[in-house]
Amino acid sequence: MISHELTEINQEPEDYRGSLVYTQEYGYKMVTMMISVTPDEQSNVTSHAYNLPVSEEAEHLQEVDLYHFAVTDGTQIQLTIETSAGSKEAWYTVHPDTIVAEHSPIEMDIVRSDESVPFEYAYTQEALNEALTHYSDQIPNWLDQTSTNSPIHDLLDQTSTSSPVHDLSDFGR
Repeated sequence: MISHELTEINQEPEDYRGSLVYTQEYGYKMVTMMISVTPDEQSNVTSHAYNLPVSEEAEHLQEVDLYHFAVTDGTQIQLTIETSAGSKEAWYTVHPDTIVAEHSPIEMDIVRSDESVPFEYAYTQEALNEALTHYSDQIPNWLDQTSTNSPIHDLLDQTSTSSPVHDLSDFGR
């Protein structure tokens, strides 16, 4: 009888660094990367889309670098961690339904979230308020120029049996 002995394959342990959380939005994904670093280390994240590398901005917290950015399908994300012993690199590829990690010495959890990151709303609301303030003097003109073929015109015709509304300057007040 031949006995087989199971042996563990001795590999260098993975360097666990944190997580990559993404949310599917309309036509793109929002990515949040939380990377654990020591005081003598530095992380860099670069997204590569359409052959254009973009260095992503980090928020440096105590022993954590936080990145938050948008990506589209086909984008490659490069994570580099500079240490006193050299640098380590990890690559992630954005697919239509997931983000896939290539094998690397850096280990990160990849999590798909069904909910948007909470602080994202604040940026969206702030941008909307800025746009409304900037274009506020032009909005009444845009409303007056609404085409008779537009869905809003059809809605106005259905809700009113009298003549169409021409003065929408009080709209939204």
